Amino acid sequence: MLVGCVPKMDSNGELARDYLLEKGYSVKSYEGSYIYSVNRQELVEMPHISIWARQTVSPESYIGKDIIQEIFIVKNHPVIKINGTKVEVRVFIFDGQIIGGTSYPAEDGVVGWGYSLEGKTAEEVQNNNLDGWIAEWNKKYGQ
Repeated sequence: MLVGCVPKMDSNGELARDYLLEKGYSVKSYEGSYIYSVNRQELVEMPHISIWARQTVSPESYIGKDIIQEIFIVKNHPVIKINGTKVEVRVFIFDGQIIGGTSYPAEDGVVGWGYSLEGKTAEEVQNNNLDGWIAEWNKKYGQ
């Protein structure tokens, strides 16, 4: 008999799960955590530009630090209406506080920038001025 490995949820995972439940999402599974090290030089590269374009916080306070990404598969999320039946969400946590996150359809072969934790596109998060946001971003964080 084979027994699958199930990631063990720590206090950050519990914080993220509770947040998702409060938002009305149905948590189907916990997929584990990932440490995202914020490096200034990488901020002008993909996927970092797309990650931060979907956030409402600036990376300034997190440069040189680690953000914990708690990963879940959820239902009842706005992205389900766009594509799929399940959504992968990554809740970003720094110093015990939820600071943002991302969401993607949990389907093989899906590509693109994905969505904010709440299911908004980068264009929506950046007030429909993504090109202007990218130009300012590159000016600020480019070489």
